[in-house]
Amino acid sequence: MSSIENDPAPPGAVAVYDEKQRTILRGELVGLVAMTILALGGVIALSMALVDWRAFQGFRAESTYNYAGIQQVDFVEYLRRNNKTLAQPSAEALQAYSAWQQKNPQTVNVQVLTQYLGPEYNTTAKVFEYMSKYFTPGVGQSCEYCHNLENFAAYDKPQKTTAKAMLIMQFELQNKWISTIPRPEGQPLYQLQCATCHYGQAQFWNSVDKNNPTLANLAKFGIAGGGNPTQYDMKHYGITLNGKPPASYEIVDDKLLAARPDAKGEVNYFQVTATKDTPPGLNDTYRNQAAMYHMNVALNVGCDFCHYGGYFKSYVLEDGTFKWPKSQSRHMVGMIQDIAINWFPQMPKVDPARGDLAQPNCWMCHRGNVVPPGAYSPGAGEVPQKVSDPQIRPLVDLPLPAPKLPQK
Repeated sequence: MSSIENDPAPPGAVAVYDEKQRTILRGELVGLVAMTILALGGVIALSMALVDWRAFQGFRAESTYNYAGIQQVDFVEYLRRNNKTLAQPSAEALQAYSAWQQKNPQTVNVQVLTQYLGPEYNTTAKVFEYMSKYFTPGVGQSCEYCHNLENFAAYDKPQKTTAKAMLIMQFELQNKWISTIPRPEGQPLYQLQCATCHYGQAQFWNSVDKNNPTLANLAKFGIAGGGNPTQYDMKHYGITLNGKPPASYEIVDDKLLAARPDAKGEVNYFQVTATKDTPPGLNDTYRNQAAMYHMNVALNVGCDFCHYGGYFKSYVLEDGTFKWPKSQSRHMVGMIQDIAINWFPQMPKVDPARGDLAQPNCWMCHRGNVVPPGAYSPGAGEVPQKVSDPQIRPLVDLPLPAPKLPQK
């Protein structure tokens, strides 16, 4: 099995950082000089107020960003901060596994790990090592949650069918999106695992009682209490405030999640689509800003983490520094759309009474961190190989967006 060091990302995923590039603005920034001079005092005062506000909110200033060296919060430390501990197999499960392994040293009915990670997973001991390292702590459950302890190979529990589908999704997303994320030299290539989304909870999505007529505590909604109600919450629980759905910063707008072809036939990965023919109104602007605020909260950053304040459309600062987070954010929103369109609709429903599917968003993995604490560091996980015939295929063949990279 190749390691992450000798299994590099596909061409175009990593670009050489070019300090001397000078691409910028081309005359788009036009203003009235006189008004600028008159407003200078107000701008300075407003800037100082914004700095103080950002410090209060925990949003970091642009000068502190090191795109290749942002530190990841350790998963165990993240759990500790949230008064949780790392789950381990139960004594009953360990005893049952020991008996099963002695009887079946070679795997029985293992269908995914050998396909994506290679023939070394033909042994029961190796599979149990993987499950104990990633599944149990990631989902927060012991082996018996998915397995029949008298027959580990059986699929008589619906949770095992769901876990299998999730594992295929995890490996496919790693290969298509994570391994191809545009990044500067020196920035690690993290790996998806169960913990990246689940954070030690089997059903990490909202599970409050839909029959509660008051639903007064809106903080329960979203992912693990991650904020205001999502559209999933609104549809599933019929939430309204004064007859209207409450405002939400979750990126679950159907238009944002739909990967649409543009006029050239290329897939439109999350951009405001207003044109000169768009009817008057602020709907597109509102959708865009709601999504932007969601990203701010999900990663605990300010707008300038991705954007150049002098010109929001630009990927390059005035001094030539390339805005890698903007390029990466564009790429990752494509993955969110892919999950919403191709993967979540195909996941088996452990609890059919839940009804409509929840929708993915940035908070799902980031939880207020630039690097998701539940992602695994390079070398700590297993790098999946590409599979020509996966057991679950995407419903729609969404192409990867062309990467935004520095100009040499």
